[in-house]
Amino acid sequence: CEEIKMTMQRHPQSLGYSKEELNRLNQAIQRLTVDVDRAESQDIESMEEGASGSAKGKLAWLEAALKQSRQDMARQLREYQELMVVKLGLDFEIATYRKLLEGEERRLGLRRGAESLRPGLARGPDRLLPSGAGAGSDALETSTPGCSGSLCGSPGRVKEFSCRDF
Repeated sequence: CEEIKMTMQRHPQSLGYSKEELNRLNQAIQRLTVDVDRAESQDIESMEEGASGSAKGKLAWLEAALKQSRQDMARQLREYQELMVVKLGLDFEIATYRKLLEGEERRLGLRRGAESLRPGLARGPDRLLPSGAGAGSDALETSTPGCSGSLCGSPGRVKEFSCRDF
């Protein structure tokens, strides 16, 4: 009997300890659950910040690429414009020499052999020449930027003519 009483006395104490231990463990579980929830929300925030940072990095890269493309395009446009100036100067020079050749052919009474040198331009280079320097004119004044010179009224005689490099 005494053993039973002792066991009963022990069990209520044991039962009380067990209840206290159970309460402590439940509180620990609640704290850990709150910690886990907090950590998960921080991870989500940091992942959002990382994604935002990654997107910002890509945006910065794309803006830099766009700026570089615009600079390249501007450089190519300048080069194109410079080439067009050179081309127009050369077209004018060709028309000038063609006009000289035609004048020399007229002076020498040769057949118009220059026509064979410019197939498809039968309407003539007059469109490249300044006004008043058409097919019937013996005198020609140049007006191309970078070029200077004049032809005298005598067919085939050049007083001066020069073109600088562009």
